Amino acid sequence: MNYLVSTVNEIASRKEIVTIISDSGKTAYDVADLMKRNRVGSIIVIDKKRQPMGIITERDMVKRVCLKNVASSRIKVEEIMSTPLITIMSYDSIETASRVMTKNKIKRLIILEADNRITGVLSASDITKHLAEILLDDHNQYRSLRFAVDLS
Repeated sequence: MNYLVSTVNEIASRKEIVTIISDSGKTAYDVADLMKRNRVGSIIVIDKKRQPMGIITERDMVKRVCLKNVASSRIKVEEIMSTPLITIMSYDSIETASRVMTKNKIKRLIILEADNRITGVLSASDITKHLAEILLDDHNQYRSLRFAVDLS
């Protein structure tokens, strides 16, 4: 697989997309519980029409809940979510995703289809894993070529 021609949809992890509805009375405690139960590091905040609005990451929880020294059951989802939500289209390249992440200093991008439907979450770890696979493939290819060169 070539780094420049791969799409973000091809390399995003296939973890379940976990969402929480804004203005539903849910709190930071509910978010933490969802993260723990689903073993995810982020929750996407959606409106009642299921349109993405924001994201809550583990880092948001530390900065906006733990450091406030207030009970997590008293902090509303809307107070801790990061907005605006930075997204990428499913057909965009990994190179584009990397640039967007670097420019915005974020570690996750929400992947959308043309109809604004969420299809996944791309993490910096997904990109790193993909690049590691490419390096390993190149290394293995080089090793096989080196063997051929050694014979002559």
